Amino acid sequence: MHALSKMTMAGAIAACVAVPSWAAGNGPVTFTKDVLPILQENCQTCHREGGKNMSGMIAPMSFMTYQETRPWAKAIAKAVEVKEMPPWHASEATHDIFANETTLTEAEIDTLLTWVKTGAKRGNPADAPEPVEWRSGWIMGEPDVILSFPEPFFVEDGTDDLYKNITVQLTEEQLPQDAWVQGIEFLPGSDVVHHIIAYAAPPGTEAMGDGEDTEGSNEALRGRVMLGGLAPGTDARFLDDGFGIPIKKGGSVTFAMHYHKEAGAGTGQWDNSTLALKITTEKPEREVGITTIAHGAFEIPPYHAEWAVSGAKTFDKDLMLISLMPHTHLRGSATKYTAFYPDGSSELLLHTPEYDFNWQREYFYKEPKMIPAGTRIEFEIVYDNSQENADKIGFDPSRAVKFGGPTTDEMDLGWYTFAMQNPADEVEIEAGD
Repeated sequence: MHALSKMTMAGAIAACVAVPSWAAGNGPVTFTKDVLPILQENCQTCHREGGKNMSGMIAPMSFMTYQETRPWAKAIAKAVEVKEMPPWHASEATHDIFANETTLTEAEIDTLLTWVKTGAKRGNPADAPEPVEWRSGWIMGEPDVILSFPEPFFVEDGTDDLYKNITVQLTEEQLPQDAWVQGIEFLPGSDVVHHIIAYAAPPGTEAMGDGEDTEGSNEALRGRVMLGGLAPGTDARFLDDGFGIPIKKGGSVTFAMHYHKEAGAGTGQWDNSTLALKITTEKPEREVGITTIAHGAFEIPPYHAEWAVSGAKTFDKDLMLISLMPHTHLRGSATKYTAFYPDGSSELLLHTPEYDFNWQREYFYKEPKMIPAGTRIEFEIVYDNSQENADKIGFDPSRAVKFGGPTTDEMDLGWYTFAMQNPADEVEIEAGD
């Protein structure tokens, strides 16, 4: 299964945003009175015609009306009861910490289950709330800058995994002066796009060579600034006022593309992916950086079901964590970020006990997390290279697996987005971090 496959039934119920409980009240639970408000507040952002594209994860059915929703009633009940949907993989330990948490309350789950168990009744149409007027197009609204490839790129029939770096020169019209990015949104141009990472480079920077794996920091990224990325299930990235990622007039943006598909006759596709930017020309109070904590030099033994790998970084200045995003491939089964503070205490920052390669979420803090100088953050991944997992997901468990770009290899990247607590401190990202 590759990243941009259509959602399975387990993944078909839309990404949901926590809302106040909708109690059934007196009388039978009905669609119009009790269920539709939950769907409007939580599910219709994806489950509608032209609904939200979660980086290639597109809801295959609409829940706008009773007629559309009723055939899926039992599937909805099953998915919410076992909490496979909404797609939120952080443990209960960090409940209500992240702004984009996608969970239903127990009362909301009970309402949906009761509706299905009692016959999934429609109810009185007069009880229904007014339809939501959903905005089409870019989630950010009208972008300030839209960038696409200089020309479409063809992914050949014989390709299974391919890294391709496509650089777009910023024109005077697109960026007449230095600016700061406050929002980035991607639109994949084909269903063979595994992921995209966008990097901004100042004028005169040599273009990255084709085939360079740009995941993680390395010499190929020196002098470049990561703007954001697209992976299956990721949300568009928006920063609060007062924060921004620098982008230079006369510079360029590189689409670091990873294409993944099954090689074979007739499987080739043209791609012309697009990204949109919201920018400000007023220097924000704090500049933002994006980088990783990683080990890199690991080897997962054949047929091993629980192989742990960890990396760590100690920070010499006070910083603010804006988001966390664990990244691994098919064998990743759990991830964990832990902060070890200079006073000897520790704190679990994020634990995904059932990491899902097809829902690579970025976890945005409601408020930036303050990290004092001297803190060591450890990022740990547990890999499952067992035959049982291979049979479910599809890989070869008989070989030792190392860090590598192809989906069938592995990665241990603990991405984090940050700013400095002291605005006078410079954001520095060293190659090799």
